[in-house]
Amino acid sequence: MNLIKSLFTGAVLMAAAAVSLAEQPMPLPLGRDISASFTGTAHRNDLVMPETMGGVPQTNVITFEPGSRSGWHTHGAMTVIGISGLGLYQAWGKPAVLVRPGDVIHIPAGVSHWHGATKNSRFQQFVVYDKTWKAPAGLEAHKGKITDAEYDALKPVDAANRAAEPKDGFLFAHPKKIEASDHYTKPIQEATLLPKENAAKSPEWTYLVFPHGAYSAWHSHKSGEVLIATDGIGLNQAEGGKLEVLLPGDVVYTKPGVSHWVGSAPWSSFAGIVIHPGSDTAVTWKGFPDAYGPLANGKGDPAE
Repeated sequence: MNLIKSLFTGAVLMAAAAVSLAEQPMPLPLGRDISASFTGTAHRNDLVMPETMGGVPQTNVITFEPGSRSGWHTHGAMTVIGISGLGLYQAWGKPAVLVRPGDVIHIPAGVSHWHGATKNSRFQQFVVYDKTWKAPAGLEAHKGKITDAEYDALKPVDAANRAAEPKDGFLFAHPKKIEASDHYTKPIQEATLLPKENAAKSPEWTYLVFPHGAYSAWHSHKSGEVLIATDGIGLNQAEGGKLEVLLPGDVVYTKPGVSHWVGSAPWSSFAGIVIHPGSDTAVTWKGFPDAYGPLANGKGDPAE
């Protein structure tokens, strides 16, 4: 337990030491370098694959260093969600848009656009998209780099329906009102991060926030569940499986009908995004797990 505590404390101190947006640590793992296709430095981390996670659309994390950006390009319908820092998006023929944490940008299939970071900020975003899309014959697509002169001349506007500012050290804003439930040991908070109606045709994304030592009862989802860990340290256990420690960027797919429980570590809050594939999202609840007791009493550590 002391090892995980030390790692978490170190991460918090490192974040607090950041002196500017250009130097701030990014909350989710960067993944592989894809800079060859960009101006500047960019990374891609593939999180959700539809083939193995219930058909949820492909979901990646893209990280841009200050001033880096893609060129003009097109692809299938995409939804972009800002994670950290300050980013830019521009559709062909329209003003550039500032993208902040929690801002949601919908990009229809085949629309020429580019995205990247502002000059003085790193930027991280989710991209959720239809990777099976094929460009129709005769599509007029604009291509080419965004020159330095074009980039420097931008006069970006705020995103429509700009998201509320995140608080209390979490990545995304969530209601102050805490909902009590018989299915959790403590009240938790939730917010809709991505609504059901979105360009990528993804199921709704719900942001769940657990206070220290809060966890759910055993439960199963008729359509299964994808969980993307975003903040703090979490715990997850599927029935018959080992207790898993969840750190930001970890993804867990629980198959339809499989019971599991999820919560925060005793010494840390935890937040994550839950996605339920399919139209039938019925939940079956059971009793609370026995495995959490030794952890709360300092007698066990899932990492040991």
